[in-house]
Amino acid sequence: MATNGNDSPLKSLYAAGLPVAVGLLLWFTPTPEGLAPQAWHMFAIFVATIIGILTQPLPSGAVMLVALSVAILTKTLTEAKALAGFGSGTPWLIFCAYILSLGFVTSGLGKRIAYRMLSWFGGSSLGIAYSLGVSDLIMAPAMPSVTARSGGIIFPIARSINNVLGSGPGPTGKKIGDFLTMACFQFTPITGAMFMTGMAANPLVTKLAKDSLKVDITWGGWFIAAVVPAMVCFALMPLLVYKILDPELKRTPEAKELGRKALADLGPLTVTEKKVAVGFVLALIGWATSLLTGLGATTVGLGLAAYLFATKAVAWKDLLKDYAAWDTLIWFGAIISLAGGLTDLGFIKWLTAQLSGSVQGFPWLTTFIVLGVLYIYVHYAFATASGHVAALYVPFAAVAIAAGAPPMMVAICFGIFSNLMWGNTEYGGGPGPLYFSQGYFERPRFYRINFVVVTFNVAITFAVGLAWWKMLGYY
Repeated sequence: MATNGNDSPLKSLYAAGLPVAVGLLLWFTPTPEGLAPQAWHMFAIFVATIIGILTQPLPSGAVMLVALSVAILTKTLTEAKALAGFGSGTPWLIFCAYILSLGFVTSGLGKRIAYRMLSWFGGSSLGIAYSLGVSDLIMAPAMPSVTARSGGIIFPIARSINNVLGSGPGPTGKKIGDFLTMACFQFTPITGAMFMTGMAANPLVTKLAKDSLKVDITWGGWFIAAVVPAMVCFALMPLLVYKILDPELKRTPEAKELGRKALADLGPLTVTEKKVAVGFVLALIGWATSLLTGLGATTVGLGLAAYLFATKAVAWKDLLKDYAAWDTLIWFGAIISLAGGLTDLGFIKWLTAQLSGSVQGFPWLTTFIVLGVLYIYVHYAFATASGHVAALYVPFAAVAIAAGAPPMMVAICFGIFSNLMWGNTEYGGGPGPLYFSQGYFERPRFYRINFVVVTFNVAITFAVGLAWWKMLGYY
């Protein structure tokens, strides 16, 4: 947590005190009718944990370990139940995807892909945006860390292009900087929505869907269901941003030349890059054919990790230094245990019944759309997609299903929205602070444009998705 001057002790006290205070308040509040005290106490621990994730008195992984300890010591969960999440394949799938992501970054393959796209399609402002978007899309199945993918690879290239074209923050931003910054920021939620491994919280979605909604989503099943609405968003979003911001530079031959020069500087494809590329292709084949081979997504991921280490495409010492991967492993293992506790103790069933009562009498389609819109925009209150998913995915999706909406369609759609939602703000997803901090946008303008873009993507997802999911036989 960032501290500054004399207010740092107060900030630290607030960050630590708020989750504790809320947790204790809920714990000692009388248990609602129809709910066991143990389930209510589990809810209190869960809410306090989510608030702790938002206020960050400690790193996320440490917050989760504190939460697990409290759950065990208060006998809200048994030790076996509290640690069950680490035996799930979900956190390990994410961990393996982080290993592949590390290969993309350390080998330089990610940059090479982006510069290659730029050298081919960078002759116009729209071409630059699409070239970086396609680069993001190519890397998305391999890089669940949107911060690494967009913030670590796409963002620096976009910033270099803006500098070369003389379009910095302020009056010159109108040239292309405003447009390119916004387009690149909004591409990543879309590309993340297309793949189960496209964003760190997506495997959590599939785990929650399987455990609480009884909907089994495979890697290939997610892709087939999401690809059509997501690709329509991918194709149309830059045009919308182009229309809103109207960059002055329409033709940009300098950007193509920048891509060619950067590729020349990189030299020929290295042996390590080739190894990472082979691993990436094999993983995609494995994930896409899981229904035929019977190999689960985590099994494929573990095989991929073994290949990358065995071929020395990724060094173990580099992984040891990748704190985000280890933090994510702890985070996801713990949140799966806590969410599983809510389900096993009956809280989710009770909450679904309460919420279902409030939407009785409405057609399932109306309920589905209203809940989807609410799910998107309540993200203003969350600083992470994972925290939002852990807290609200199951209740919202369960109510929609209880109203009569098709379970698979609901599970997939809310999974897509779990990505699109963090495009609302600069704090809702990892790359946001990087793009916003460049200074191209004042916060009110940034929020207005994001609202329009996200709303547009949501409308596209509903319109195109409902037609596509009808064709797939979901309803």
